[in-house]
Amino acid sequence: ANLVQKGIRRAIEATKSGVARLKKGDNTSQPHFDAWSVIYDKRSATFYRDRVSLSTVNGRVECDYVVPGDVEGTPIGEYLLNEDYEFRMSTLQYDRSTESFYLHARMRRTERGQEPSTTTSEDAKHRTVLGVDLNVDGSLAVTSTGAFIGNADEMNHRRREFERTRGSMQAAGTRSAHLSIKSMKDREHRWMQNELHRASNQVLDEARDHDCTHIAFENLTDIRKRMGGAKRFHTWAFRRLYQYVEYKAEMVGIEVEQVSPSYTSQRCSSCGFTHENNRQSKHQFVCQKCEYELNADYNASKNIARKLIKRLRS
Repeated sequence: ANLVQKGIRRAIEATKSGVARLKKGDNTSQPHFDAWSVIYDKRSATFYRDRVSLSTVNGRVECDYVVPGDVEGTPIGEYLLNEDYEFRMSTLQYDRSTESFYLHARMRRTERGQEPSTTTSEDAKHRTVLGVDLNVDGSLAVTSTGAFIGNADEMNHRRREFERTRGSMQAAGTRSAHLSIKSMKDREHRWMQNELHRASNQVLDEARDHDCTHIAFENLTDIRKRMGGAKRFHTWAFRRLYQYVEYKAEMVGIEVEQVSPSYTSQRCSSCGFTHENNRQSKHQFVCQKCEYELNADYNASKNIARKLIKRLRS
């Protein structure tokens, strides 16, 4: 019943999103889910250090984990077998090409494993925020610390290559071509997820290296309208990257929030002067007032961080 309710909620949320777009006069399509995955939390699964008990439509199924012999220095040793961490929820993903199931577990540090809090009211006034600007080309993400993360151009190129190959296979129309298309879709999805995981880890590394208490992203609502050239793929990639950073940051005590993207690309992060002519080109920012010059995406990420700092202090 719990799994059925999750499916219902997932369908409702997708339908609500489509209805909202129709009310705004935007085009939308019927929600369609083709990912072979199931989300499990503690109500529908019992997690152990060496196995998991999963609720299914055919009753409970107990599955042993397949882990490497030497777990030292791996996430399995650091989290799964570490009593200082507990399971929060997980996603069960089926890989059709290898006919294998993968349990993507989200862990949370227990109270026993947390260090004593030394936060004072004075410390709360001096929070440190990492701003993150997302892009459809160039670097996938640019942080307010000056880190250029990921390669959006490479992701776009790989996606076009996959689409071109799929198109030629679809034209063939054979059963072999159809099976190859399904296998290619899985391979493309795994590659994209791996790239986004790497990018999210780099964002988190920046936050930890600079002792940040918060990470700020621009609000992703209607991002296809705001960003020229953005497609549904970019919307999916940005949301997935945000989700990865969010749950990984939670494990280390860093909060992730979204702020309004208004004027973040036009405001000078040095003097505050805001004008559309400040944005000289796609990647160049020159303030018309103080002549402060820097990379446009870097400037935007600093403004994103500033917005969250201002909100926190108010």
